[in-house]
Amino acid sequence: MRLHSLCVLFVALAATGGAAHAQSEPLDFHVGAVRMTDSTAAITIHAEPPITVTVLPGGRLQPALTLAENGDIHVGNTVLAARDGRVLARAGNDTLLLPHGVQVTPLAGAYRIVRGTRHCTLSARALGLQPGQPAERGAVIFAPSRHGLVALVRRATWDVRDTSYVAARIDLRRCRATLAPLGNPDLLVELGQSSRGGWWLTGSIEQTLLQSRDGRHWRRVRLPAGLSSLVGGYIVDAREIWLAGLFGPDWESDTQLVHTADGGRHWRSLPPGDPVLARLPPGWLEGLKRRAIASPVRAGDGPQR
Repeated sequence: MRLHSLCVLFVALAATGGAAHAQSEPLDFHVGAVRMTDSTAAITIHAEPPITVTVLPGGRLQPALTLAENGDIHVGNTVLAARDGRVLARAGNDTLLLPHGVQVTPLAGAYRIVRGTRHCTLSARALGLQPGQPAERGAVIFAPSRHGLVALVRRATWDVRDTSYVAARIDLRRCRATLAPLGNPDLLVELGQSSRGGWWLTGSIEQTLLQSRDGRHWRRVRLPAGLSSLVGGYIVDAREIWLAGLFGPDWESDTQLVHTADGGRHWRSLPPGDPVLARLPPGWLEGLKRRAIASPVRAGDGPQR
């Protein structure tokens, strides 16, 4: 990682939220029929009762908030139906209810993972955390698929230059993890998954998008020219990819949603009203929010068409 990026990384980690939460005024947007309010410090889900998600330094969320591919909302120990906000499931306070029926409960130095009749407890070390690494909220994040489970593990140290990442592909049948060291490619802020797109990782400083079909082997995805800040992505399949980011320094005027239908060879910016926005994946939280605040592309800005 280049030196100038390290300087930016210090700022990103010290902030109360990531670039995705840089707007100055609270923003209302919808996930299905459920209204959410996003501000610098928190996301409020207007359910019964309301749920508050805190934005941690670096932009990570507590409790974890993710959407299933059908748009249903998984927030900490609760699952809400996107169509009406009804509670579909609720677990103990410390348990995460993830898509595809996966439950993860942090223990002292370990994680208990349940999927159907399979139960597995893996030590933090087995997932790639270093011995003696202090417990940190969000140090391990999980993304299940229909048939697998991958964790992104952040090996944080006092010196940000020594921070590194590991992707752990978890085999619940054998209760073991296969580790793929990633080094320090970027400030990795997102682990996502879709049924046809596999897993992906988003980095917000060097503008990095890594994709994997198996959770073990990762490749860089070609990104559009002029991207100054990558906030999030969504890989539908090998050809269709969505990005949320900035193509300039101004959050209000340079906010972008971009899309490719040919695996990244050609990108197109999507201003409000573009018919392609009708295909926005319902499982993409950042995309749904970004559609609510996107502004038209100015002449000379944005990705190459």
